[in-house]
Amino acid sequence: MTIHPRNILTSRAPLRLSLLVLLAATTLSACATKSDRRGPPPERDGSQRQARTSGTFLQPISVLFTGMDISKDTVLSRAELTEGIEETWSSFSRNPSAVAFSQWSVKNLGSTDARPTFMDFDRDFNGVVTESEFSKQLTMEFDRLDKNKDGRVERSEMVVAFAAPQGQRKKKENAGGKPKRGQGGGGGRPPR
Repeated sequence: MTIHPRNILTSRAPLRLSLLVLLAATTLSACATKSDRRGPPPERDGSQRQARTSGTFLQPISVLFTGMDISKDTVLSRAELTEGIEETWSSFSRNPSAVAFSQWSVKNLGSTDARPTFMDFDRDFNGVVTESEFSKQLTMEFDRLDKNKDGRVERSEMVVAFAAPQGQRKKKENAGGKPKRGQGGGGGRPPR
């Protein structure tokens, strides 16, 4: 088989191959590059940074409680809670098992892992949640969120702010040297 010189010049195969090699080389170069950043810039006056609030989140139970706010005044009263518990409980055809409860949890709290979990409700560990257990757990959650103990849960009481993990680590290091093993303060989840 002979290749005619005109076919070499007009063929696109060498061009495609060249582009493919260039793309592969660029990708490998980008993957092999290390960042030269070594953390946040130092403070100009030499002092350590204080922990800053790095975010807020809404607790999963707050999603359910927000739906129970009948008056839509952004405040859940104890009377609205009681009515909401009765209405929510009536959505179950019988005492829910873990499987039925997990479906309810996804629909009402957003996840099967969201707190309160099935185990939080099933206080006697018999594998089902009774109406009494359901009511007691939701009432306990209401009382926990009612920070000023006025019998009402406002939206601001449902929101949790958390500090940046780096700030917590620096606070521990400044308090007594290096943190002990397992107490690094980095990573982890914010409180529920």
